[in-house]
Amino acid sequence: MLCGSIRSVLENSWENRYFADLGTFYDQCSPGSIEAAMATAHLIHGYLGVGKTTLARRLERDIPAIRFSHDEWMTRLYGDDPPVEHFAEFCRRVSELLEEVWPRCLQLGTDVVLDFGWWTRRERDACRSKIAAIGGQARLYRVMCSEEESWRRIEKRNTDLWGSLYIARNTFEVLKHRFEPLGSDEEYIEIIG
Repeated sequence: MLCGSIRSVLENSWENRYFADLGTFYDQCSPGSIEAAMATAHLIHGYLGVGKTTLARRLERDIPAIRFSHDEWMTRLYGDDPPVEHFAEFCRRVSELLEEVWPRCLQLGTDVVLDFGWWTRRERDACRSKIAAIGGQARLYRVMCSEEESWRRIEKRNTDLWGSLYIARNTFEVLKHRFEPLGSDEEYIEIIG
């Protein structure tokens, strides 16, 4: 009797009913008629202090999406002013961690906001290719403001870094040569920060 009761419970469990119903649903559908929604990766491009993270947070809330901020991960793992001699290695490690997570979100149909700056064309092209291979769509945002305004914001942020990296004036100036503006063939949404 006990065995019969257990068999009855197992046969009538919600899991068995759910998966049986789901199987029947899939059996009745023609091949290819069930497609995952195309997820979007929102790429935030811009120089230091222009308002990238502010936009990323707004998109995260309004879309909704999962936001990935390289700087926030850096500060969590290595502090807000990592030693210059280790900075490149720390950046590489964080990038590798993020590269394992955000593509999986897209594969599962979840929009993502990638607050990485996307300073080079090579990075942007590689990311767009990866997104297309996953079956997602890329949306690029160019965030801009005047250099004076971006430096003013950085000075203010440097007094309360919460999740941001410390940026010295010299660093602000030196990094300018690494920043590549968007090409004329790159589609983007312009945001004045």
